[in-house]
Amino acid sequence: MEEKEHDFEKQQILFVNNDSVNYQIESQNERVNKLFSKRFLIVNNESYLLPEPTTMFKDYLWKIDELQKLKDELNSIKACLNNYDLREWQLHTNLRNSAKDVMIHLRNNIQPELLTQAWCKFYEIVASFPLIPVDYISNTSKHFTSIHLCEAPGAFITSLNHWLKTNTRDIRWDWIAMTLNPYYEGNSLSVMIDDDRFIRHTLKHWCFGEDNTGNIMNLKNSNKLVKLSEVHQNIFLITADGSIDCTDVPGEQEGVLIHLHFCETVSALQLLATGGSFLLKIFTTFECNTVCLIYLLSCCFHNVSIIKPATSKEGNSETYVVCTNFKGPTYISPYLERLREHYEYGPKQAIFCKHDIPHAFIKKMIECSEFFKSQQCRVILNNIITFNSDNPEMLHGIRQIQRMVADKYIKDYKVKKLVSGEIVGNVIMSGKSISTDAFKKSSHGSYNERCEKQYLPPLDRMKNFCNDFYNIELHLLSDEFIKYKFAKLPKELQICSGKKFHTICSSKFCSKYALKIKNGVDDLLIKINHKIEFPSVESIQELEAKILHKSNHKIVVFKYTDTYDNHKMITEIYDALQKLNNGTTLTLIGYSLFTHCSIGLLYIISCAFNSLKVTVHNDLGLKITLHHYNYNLKVLNFLNEINVASSEAQRQGNAILEIISPLSLYEGCNLCYSAEEFNHWIIKTYIHYALHTLEKVTN
Repeated sequence: MEEKEHDFEKQQILFVNNDSVNYQIESQNERVNKLFSKRFLIVNNESYLLPEPTTMFKDYLWKIDELQKLKDELNSIKACLNNYDLREWQLHTNLRNSAKDVMIHLRNNIQPELLTQAWCKFYEIVASFPLIPVDYISNTSKHFTSIHLCEAPGAFITSLNHWLKTNTRDIRWDWIAMTLNPYYEGNSLSVMIDDDRFIRHTLKHWCFGEDNTGNIMNLKNSNKLVKLSEVHQNIFLITADGSIDCTDVPGEQEGVLIHLHFCETVSALQLLATGGSFLLKIFTTFECNTVCLIYLLSCCFHNVSIIKPATSKEGNSETYVVCTNFKGPTYISPYLERLREHYEYGPKQAIFCKHDIPHAFIKKMIECSEFFKSQQCRVILNNIITFNSDNPEMLHGIRQIQRMVADKYIKDYKVKKLVSGEIVGNVIMSGKSISTDAFKKSSHGSYNERCEKQYLPPLDRMKNFCNDFYNIELHLLSDEFIKYKFAKLPKELQICSGKKFHTICSSKFCSKYALKIKNGVDDLLIKINHKIEFPSVESIQELEAKILHKSNHKIVVFKYTDTYDNHKMITEIYDALQKLNNGTTLTLIGYSLFTHCSIGLLYIISCAFNSLKVTVHNDLGLKITLHHYNYNLKVLNFLNEINVASSEAQRQGNAILEIISPLSLYEGCNLCYSAEEFNHWIIKTYIHYALHTLEKVTN
């Protein structure tokens, strides 16, 4: 520990004595201009040649010493952050972000549709590079299609729309997007952005693939996108903005992401028209197959640059590979079969042999890596030095720069207000939200603290989970209830099936933070082989004793466990309603409200009852009471249709994901808007019960 601190002190002294002095004496204009000049030209009509397809994937993963040295230097600087609380550090760096005022200025004066940091980055790139061959399109069909991979929440699309509507005339544009499906609860929040404000209103443009996960790393999903795109002519732009949360492996971000980048690239090369452009988000360029991917792109496109937009956070490794003027399908087609062979599992060998990549190209990649690495290190170290500083002059200086950057952004990229032509509209998207997640970042404390927690004894880890949950404010008290009345059935079902999942990794009806705690508890219980059943047998028996002596009452019991089984839920609800007599009250215990399927099913059956009441209990989680059954043929027909579809999905190894489209469900079912509160109650009671049972075993 002392050695690490000593190294950090040396780095700080080195920075203060050299770079920091230069950083302070630079004029504000120089600093602003440098922010907008983070670009490195890789290819400008050079003629790099691809080796024969038969030579690909033959070599071991090789290394370039100079790049590995740069990787070690960057990781040693990033390691200085390991003891900083993540939220405090992010607050500090956000305040010092030179481009912080850009979004404020845009929101106040331009009012773009779905304004996010991604919107700003894309607009900067499309205004700086010939991503779209405007003259060619204007002189030919006047129509083009763009495809957007890993696109949620959709800001590249709205940014492109804004640029087209304010910079071109008479060009007709269509688009298709693929992203991890925010309505598929088997997708992990560490790899998915679940913001669906734009998606739910534009679903016809979104392709979630063969299995409805939206995972571009599944070859069948990529094939479905290719097939869907066959009816679209002139695909002149493909963007790929994918990433994965690497908070817990900060030193290996590039290695974690290489498979995703490979799939995005191969998909793009299959789809793009001659003369088109490809925009790929990457991070560092230290490893063999990142160099190989960029070489592949450098052979396929006439122009390739790597850029860090001014609106990209300065201290991270994010960059974009901007590829323009594609040589065409004929050029790449001999290589596609070979590339697709390695699509599903990612390249385990080097894509190209080291000796097949020209020395001049390797040299250029070393220069490029040094260029971006040195700037990132400079920003990180400056942020460290200023973290505990209360120098008002320093803060005043950064505020001036923030204003200058916003002014330059608007001026240089000629950003104008969009008079008409929004795709959805801010007013519609700013309506009532399903999940108002107050905990956007689920990682708390420092990196070292999070690592230490992994090695605590099971009981201490369980106590930590309970303590973490206290950060979530619950507004319901035990035995409190909410009543609902759903008299109107949807006109028709919209049953959607896809890949089966047994762990709920994401939910529109629960905060990310709460669900991460619940899944952490489940993982711990599995690891120590400690099985629990919640609600307990005793709690259920006590409830049955209170209810079942009354006439016309029925109870259906499920369990909150680490395994989600929606086929069982569908069949048990179907069986129960087939046997109900008019006037019967149905009580559901342990029923999940985490998925679109479960809430949709509850919405359907509730239309056959006078009312629905959800009550929170310390011992049961939730008690869902459906009062006074009224025979309803349409409800029974819907249930039969759902049951048949679920059985067929089971036969094919799939599961029912939705029975009502999300937009229809949100509009017709008020329960969607209070489900988060109920699910937080379920998780609280579940983890407290798990802790109680674990304490009994341990003691």
